[in-house]
Amino acid sequence: MKTVTNRTIAAYCLPQFAVGLFTAMLNNYLIYFYQPSRESGLPTLITQGTVILGVLTVVGFVKAIGHVFDAVTDPLVASLSDKSRSPDGRRIPFMKWAAVPFGLSALLIFCVPQSAPGMVNNLWLAVFLWAYYLFYTLYMVPQEALLPEMIPAEGQRVNAYTMRSFFFVTGSAVGYVTPLIVSGLKKAGLPPVWAWRCTFALFTAVGIILLLVPVFTIKEKDYVRSVQPTVSLKESISHAFANRHFRAVTLGQLLEGTGMSFFQACIMYYVTSLMGLPEEASVAILAVSIAGSLLLYPLINRWAKRRGKRLPILLGCAVFTLAEFAICFSDALPGSPMVMALIFAVFVSFPFAVLNILPHSMMADVIQYDTITTGVNQEGIFSAAKSFITKLGTSLAIMIVPSLTVIGAAAGENIGRLGLKLTAVAGGLFCLGAIIAFLRYNEREVLGVIRAHRAGRKEGN
Repeated sequence: MKTVTNRTIAAYCLPQFAVGLFTAMLNNYLIYFYQPSRESGLPTLITQGTVILGVLTVVGFVKAIGHVFDAVTDPLVASLSDKSRSPDGRRIPFMKWAAVPFGLSALLIFCVPQSAPGMVNNLWLAVFLWAYYLFYTLYMVPQEALLPEMIPAEGQRVNAYTMRSFFFVTGSAVGYVTPLIVSGLKKAGLPPVWAWRCTFALFTAVGIILLLVPVFTIKEKDYVRSVQPTVSLKESISHAFANRHFRAVTLGQLLEGTGMSFFQACIMYYVTSLMGLPEEASVAILAVSIAGSLLLYPLINRWAKRRGKRLPILLGCAVFTLAEFAICFSDALPGSPMVMALIFAVFVSFPFAVLNILPHSMMADVIQYDTITTGVNQEGIFSAAKSFITKLGTSLAIMIVPSLTVIGAAAGENIGRLGLKLTAVAGGLFCLGAIIAFLRYNEREVLGVIRAHRAGRKEGN
């Protein structure tokens, strides 16, 4: 087997820039685009109000069902990937064929064919959003499974996840400048809806190119010697959840990810409707938080290698819980709203940095621990099982958020201030629950087995 170089790791991680772009498009702007506030200037393109079962909006229902569909397909794709006998490897072939439709579907979500709300637009949104989640799964489940296979060493793996997170965050950061690009295009004469679509078309083109980088630069067989599982899909999933360390980490990721989902879905509303700031202000706020988190990456990387990952994760969840609760008072704080928003951005840079790196690296430790103790490589099914649970949680968040935001809305409005504050409370409570879950993870046992295994291999050589 070849040694994994930093160049190879960079090629593997580059698609995360594209994923960051697409995630910003869907998590930060989808609800804002299709459930527009008065301040946005966007037209109403899909049916509004809680028209599904009397409590759900169309965009919330469609996005939530998309996440459920995504979650259900995860273990199926993982099983197919784990058992693949392709001469090009178990993971890369899936990534190759999913890359282009993955990117195109992200763009088409925002390109409903009619200029007025109706069933055609509702169905278009549903079809392409669900297609996006399908191709996301086909690309990302094999891609995530590839890293722990390529990099067995714990320290190098932390470095790889740090680089992976760096590309994801920088991609998200570029996605967060959307309001600035949109503002410029509107000043150039484009209608608001087309300003948003043209911006997303640019992101899509860049994203597809980056998704294809590892496909054409990494020869999987050079780095991975795979052992195909011989058990059924059901047995594989049962095996994953029988691992108590996996259950603890998965539950923690489920809860903190759901809390983060509330924040991401509502950030534009917090800025415009609660703080009374223009859309462009969100760029400065997110830029400060991202810059702060990137500056913290080397320190967190070093901290995790020396002291472990659990303590910084617990602290990150605690800080984010406080930040979410603070949002409830953002419209009543003294002083300049912009200054207070920037202070908030600095405050959340720590949890952003920690939670973007360490939970994924912690899960890779759990996967390696299981491989050592069982002798079978099931990275795909572990990644998919984790993803299945966390996506179900995200589905719940996305279903709840649009319904909460309409609470307290005035006549003729789509958004209420009370509802926005309730989304922040809900996000904080989920992060608080994540602390309890991560406390159940026995990091000392997992890392002890991994280090003993590595020491034994060195002695054997």
